[in-house]
Amino acid sequence: MDGFVTHRIEGVDVDIEVVPAAAQGFAARFRVGGNGTDEAERHVVHVTQGPFATEAEAEEAAKSAALGWILSHGEPRH
Repeated sequence: MDGFVTHRIEGVDVDIEVVPAAAQGFAARFRVGGNGTDEAERHVVHVTQGPFATEAEAEEAAKSAALGWILSHGEPRH
């Protein structure tokens, strides 16, 4: 299992992983959509700007970026 945790945002599954940033702090990455069988959508990983001082800040940034992606691209097809 990878380090992604699934969240539900606007009815869409979003996997978020918070990782240590290279120099200091934290960064986050996320992948949007798919239902476990839609591997074409699941492999696309987006990275948030950072680094952030805390893991919580990085996670919130990823949620916000994912919401922006969902609103601009629409719900992924299953």
